Amino acid sequence: MNIDWKYQCRQYGAALVTAIPVFAALSLYIFYRRGYYDLYIANKAFAGDAAVLLGIVFLLGPLSRFFSVFDRYLQYRKEIGIVAFFLALVHSLVSLFFLPSKFPLSRYLSTLNWPFVFGLAGLGVLVILFFISNSWVENRLGTEKWWWLQNWGLRLIFGLVVSHVFVMKMGGWIGWYKVGGGKELVHPEWPGAGLLVGWFMVFVVLIRLAEFGGRRFGRIVWYVSVLALPVVYLVTFWWGRRLMAWY
Repeated sequence: MNIDWKYQCRQYGAALVTAIPVFAALSLYIFYRRGYYDLYIANKAFAGDAAVLLGIVFLLGPLSRFFSVFDRYLQYRKEIGIVAFFLALVHSLVSLFFLPSKFPLSRYLSTLNWPFVFGLAGLGVLVILFFISNSWVENRLGTEKWWWLQNWGLRLIFGLVVSHVFVMKMGGWIGWYKVGGGKELVHPEWPGAGLLVGWFMVFVVLIRLAEFGGRRFGRIVWYVSVLALPVVYLVTFWWGRRLMAWY
């Protein structure tokens, strides 16, 4: 099988140009919020980056159907998804084998831990999609069946990732909105990076659901949501400052 290296470099270059700034932004944000940077912080950035990339992959389909300008970006979905897979894999391996004090594997195996179950299931589906994301498998399964697996596999993965994040983090997010961050933080008035990623995931889900209402309705929801998301972020930061003033 001949490999077009120029094409592959272009495709994965575009994926990395998307992934690296997200990782850098998350790393810097968590560093300035906490005042230190270590493997635990890097692992948070790996997880957030993977979630954002999967969200982008999940968004590109409906956006291309709402607006033709997004058609040109569809060609990068596979590569962005593969980079997201490796980020999720690194996050999982680091969590379970390099940060045992934070993520005790024995506890996850001895008790039912739903975030662990959702995360492991999501990674498992990602592994399957990774190994079938090539022309050899497509030719043997047939394009229609192969595309069906990719399409519904991505839906399942994103649903599992959303479940993993929200079940694990929701209590902490609600607590932050009530009293702010812990006093050990340099900037307790700043929301956690996971909360910012969580709002982005809500945004992605809204756009996907809007597609059921047709192209016109989907475009309206896109315009409203793309304006609302920055407002949500601004209000969240403003609320954090207010909480610190009260407490």
